[in-house]
Amino acid sequence: MKAKFEQILTRISIIDRDVNELNRIKSKLPDDRPYSSGLQLIFDKQINNLLDERDILLGQTVPNPPAWLVGDITNGHHKHEVIQTIPTIDPNYKNTEPTEQEVMSFIKALPKTEIHLHLEACVNKTTLKEMFKKNGVEITEEEFDKKFMFHDLNGFIQLFLFIQSAVKSHEDFSFMIDSLAEYMRADNIIYTEVFVAPTKFIQNGIDFDKMIEVMVKRIRELREQEGIEIRLLIDVSRTFGAENAMNNLNRVLNLKYPEVLGIGLGGAELLGPAKDYEEVFQKAREAGLHTVIHAGEDDGPWSIWDSINYLKVERIGHGTSAIQDSDLVEFLKESQIPIEICLTSNVFTGKYVKKEENHPVREYYDRGVYVCINTDDPEIFDVNLTYEYFKLYRFLNFSIEELIDLIKKGVYATFHPDKEALWKRVNSEIIKVRTKHNF
Repeated sequence: MKAKFEQILTRISIIDRDVNELNRIKSKLPDDRPYSSGLQLIFDKQINNLLDERDILLGQTVPNPPAWLVGDITNGHHKHEVIQTIPTIDPNYKNTEPTEQEVMSFIKALPKTEIHLHLEACVNKTTLKEMFKKNGVEITEEEFDKKFMFHDLNGFIQLFLFIQSAVKSHEDFSFMIDSLAEYMRADNIIYTEVFVAPTKFIQNGIDFDKMIEVMVKRIRELREQEGIEIRLLIDVSRTFGAENAMNNLNRVLNLKYPEVLGIGLGGAELLGPAKDYEEVFQKAREAGLHTVIHAGEDDGPWSIWDSINYLKVERIGHGTSAIQDSDLVEFLKESQIPIEICLTSNVFTGKYVKKEENHPVREYYDRGVYVCINTDDPEIFDVNLTYEYFKLYRFLNFSIEELIDLIKKGVYATFHPDKEALWKRVNSEIIKVRTKHNF
């Protein structure tokens, strides 16, 4: 057992050395280069992974620890085996400002909700390759990797359609829900509302009702087994036109699952003005469905105005271009329509935001606009919800208290049937996490 103890100490020593080296290299990065923020996040992710491993090692129990660690414990004439946890730093001791790694670990531990998320973009690359192989779709590594190298929103949409092409059977949707659940577990997301875009699947011969049935069945199993909650929003999509959107709505209206909350309008914003979908959204509202939209991501503030005036949506995805219209920002403040902020996604597509520190979310928040934080497409953009919150802390000067306020706003922006109960659950865990991490 002594060898195991020595192995643990050796590994901790190696981790400390590597973390110090990574921090040293990261400190050499220039602050004024467009690539710097992305590289810094890469360093932070690796450092955080190492620190997570270190925490696990520090929590290991050690049979028969050496005397120098716990002393010589005896009972009468017989020495007893001692099981002792390797000591950790007193959580109440802190004489400096938290390091970025401490902040990131704290954010990761916080319970969260997410409401602007695409199911197809939660499938990791390994699972995606396995789905292609299982379904007899041949593609080279070079072709596969090239699909993930895009530079604008249209390139992203082509990648999205490529991911959808991997799905050939109803059973694949169970795998997709499992990938989403894996993402949620890793990031402590306890509730999510996820977009599903059915049109391409239907065109590929998959039955819509069966597709939803498979997903709902798996969602219910996960809720029963683990307590995580997943709800679905059906993307009627601009990409295929208004007639197709109405067809998708009619399919949704035939469903009887409480897990299906409503519809969203995504796809190529410049090709599908909101007013073209007025009839679709009116019919959805009259049927009691929730309605949301992607707007102000690839088009100006007028796109957001049309979403409000014609479609009367309950939430707006992205809303990045609203900053160009002070009257719109004031209206959003007064109406408290939630804006689903997707910081990394907006920088990636690059239409209105080129660097994290220039994102309007800071001004929105300061001016009282209702904002909540989301990833949009975590596997495509190689991001998770922890890093989205951490970027607000690092690049936009959000305080810990403001981040927690954003988590609360995220809860109340959901379509959960009992938001008070959900917040009570989240807040209870936040209190525990703050105590543990001394924040």
